[in-house]
Amino acid sequence: MVCFFGGGEWRFERMTHFIPGFLSFGGDGSISQWDLRGTVQQAHAAGVKVIVSFDGQHWQENFLPMSDNGDGSRDRFIANILAFCLENDIDGVDYDWEIGGGFNAEQQRLYSDLVIETKRAFGPHDLTVSIDAYFRDEIDARAIEAVDWIQLMAYRDMDELRAMIEYWHARGATADKLVLGMAIGWGHSGEGFDRDLVREKARRCLDGGFGGVMLFRTDLDVPDGDSMLQIVHDTLHAE
Repeated sequence: MVCFFGGGEWRFERMTHFIPGFLSFGGDGSISQWDLRGTVQQAHAAGVKVIVSFDGQHWQENFLPMSDNGDGSRDRFIANILAFCLENDIDGVDYDWEIGGGFNAEQQRLYSDLVIETKRAFGPHDLTVSIDAYFRDEIDARAIEAVDWIQLMAYRDMDELRAMIEYWHARGATADKLVLGMAIGWGHSGEGFDRDLVREKARRCLDGGFGGVMLFRTDLDVPDGDSMLQIVHDTLHAE
């Protein structure tokens, strides 16, 4: 159970992986500094792994020039993020590179090379590499084999989720590499608060032998009986 943003003691008890947010970086391979050691210590004490993510909001200014590696920027970026993870005792990295309309062949190659090279550097340290994906041809077969898991950003309904599963299966991703996404209070109208939908997605995860579930975003959840995180947790662990 991978959860974005909201942590805290009661939430940590209901997740396996925590993504505290997005770390900023530059097209030259530099990354910002963020002292996560206190958060990591709290999560690890609860048996939860911590993953740092990079979003793709400014992909033209950062992801593309960095991943091109013409001046060694990708190599510097991977070295920097590896050092950051080791310094903060972080367990892996998640790439959320999003391009509206889909990836062209060159962008897919660059993203795939980034994933593959990151995994090559992280593997000896037992650190994971994941991506967030939609229907965009994000990575090629080489990177699908290299990545540890793919988090499907299927937030709307079961039809969208089924179509996305079929799409990634057709591209060679096995069920155990797919993590099924669901929303918690996400969207302009709070449309993420659909308890029946998250129950159905959690059951689909169990029945289909998928790698897990991803919840976006637990900081929007409520800490009471209406908690979406609690509903998912109870569904996954029902006898």
